[in-house]
Amino acid sequence: MRAALLHLDDALTGQSRLREAVRAGGGATLDSRGLGPELRLWSRPAGLRRLRDQLAAFLPAEAGAALVFSGSGDFHHVTPLLLGRALSAHGDPPVTVLHFDNHPDWVKFGPGAHCGSWVGQVARMDRVARVVTVGVCSSDIQAPAAKGADLRIVEDGKVELYAYHAEATPDAVTVCGRRWPTIEAMGEAAFADFLPTRIATEAVYITIDKDVLRPADAGTNWDQGRMSLGFLKTLIASALQSRRLIGADVVGDWSAASYGGGLLPSMLKRAEAALDQPWRAPAPAILAGNEAVNLALLDQILAVAR
Repeated sequence: MRAALLHLDDALTGQSRLREAVRAGGGATLDSRGLGPELRLWSRPAGLRRLRDQLAAFLPAEAGAALVFSGSGDFHHVTPLLLGRALSAHGDPPVTVLHFDNHPDWVKFGPGAHCGSWVGQVARMDRVARVVTVGVCSSDIQAPAAKGADLRIVEDGKVELYAYHAEATPDAVTVCGRRWPTIEAMGEAAFADFLPTRIATEAVYITIDKDVLRPADAGTNWDQGRMSLGFLKTLIASALQSRRLIGADVVGDWSAASYGGGLLPSMLKRAEAALDQPWRAPAPAILAGNEAVNLALLDQILAVAR
């Protein structure tokens, strides 16, 4: 496996140690910031096709497994493209997608994809056995139908969600009659032992939004969860025992937003962000810590993939 930097914003451009680590390991860098404003928060199909074409030239499936850092969590909807590439690189095996996030990312959206909608697209991919979402603390899991959740993927058993904390129901989250215990209720050690039992395939793809982490560990464009970096690393190690990692991606680095895609889309995105995202940037010291988190994830994921 090799690492790659996908620049859709300026979130990673100042992370010199990460850039050097990727370069030293034979990784690559794709500067797609020209597409970033159109893709940010959500994109119509044309923008996603343009990025797909750039990725195909920059990181062809023949190059093998990749760990891709993609900047802000506003770009989490590039994960289906990266997962599709990973499947092609490994002969389309059945795969479990392990999704660490403070949000379920399961709303309905179209045409195109939203950073909060991509899970439905991934869950419906032919070779995806299940998406296992871990670490959610956001209120999106309360009354999800009223908030636009695509609950068919839950009814069909294609998505499971293990919240770290659920304000309304501390012991478990119940959706469509399916009951999932929270990490707080189980305890971290017990959940680390439990997580591998929810992975039914040899092949695993991991996608991480750093907003799953507590604010002391990372600074992002979204409200954040309660997980520590140490516990995230424990879960990654536990989940990958006796399994094959076919690819991974990491988002969740804060960046100043620039919206595009036309006058109306940019206005709609700006309004949505004003309603849903924190108004203040994280403190500089916290932003500096993002690089340390990325380096820790780089070291761990490349080590287990060897």
